[in-house]
Amino acid sequence: MTVLKEACVGSFLDAKKASYLGANRIELCDNLMEGGTTPSLGTIKLTKASLNIPVFPIIRPRGGNFIYSKEEIKIMENDIELCQSIGVNGVVIGALTPENNIDEDIIKRLVKKAKGMSITFHMAFDSIENKKNALDRLVDLGINRILTKGGLKSAIHNLDTLKELNQYAGDRITILAGGGITNNNYIDLVNKTGVKEVHGTKIVGDLKKIS
Repeated sequence: MTVLKEACVGSFLDAKKASYLGANRIELCDNLMEGGTTPSLGTIKLTKASLNIPVFPIIRPRGGNFIYSKEEIKIMENDIELCQSIGVNGVVIGALTPENNIDEDIIKRLVKKAKGMSITFHMAFDSIENKKNALDRLVDLGINRILTKGGLKSAIHNLDTLKELNQYAGDRITILAGGGITNNNYIDLVNKTGVKEVHGTKIVGDLKKIS
């Protein structure tokens, strides 16, 4: 089975390294210590122009929770428009209500702005209790894939949940497993869960060791 490896990176240089090491797709972020925020337009443009693999910027105006103000929603819409204007392949989004459910109004607005792009719902998903119901809603909202650890711990601790989610998703939406997955353990995880896409900062190796 062919496995797609998505490298989560925090800079243009790391995106280049990951592509060289065999990444199939880039999730492009700033501020990885905050869980990832939207990179600059200059970073997005140069990364897209320099690589021959899809680049998906995260659309997240700040670290912290996933409950957004009307101003932050507008920022995310503007960032998606900018990504659209330069032909970015896809974006990574997510928004929750105070009750840790999908904020469907916000997601509808962001999906509308991202029309024609591939859309990932990020690890905000892991804060949702009823994951199958949330998966159904994300399918209805037009999301293409869900980035998930399967729970609040690393993916390695949630193999049964990831397998169950992957089977439940079927061909309706892609489960992109992430969280503690590296080039050393992803094959075992794939064999135990059946997922076809994996994600991580070390999914193609430790980028810090590459000059």
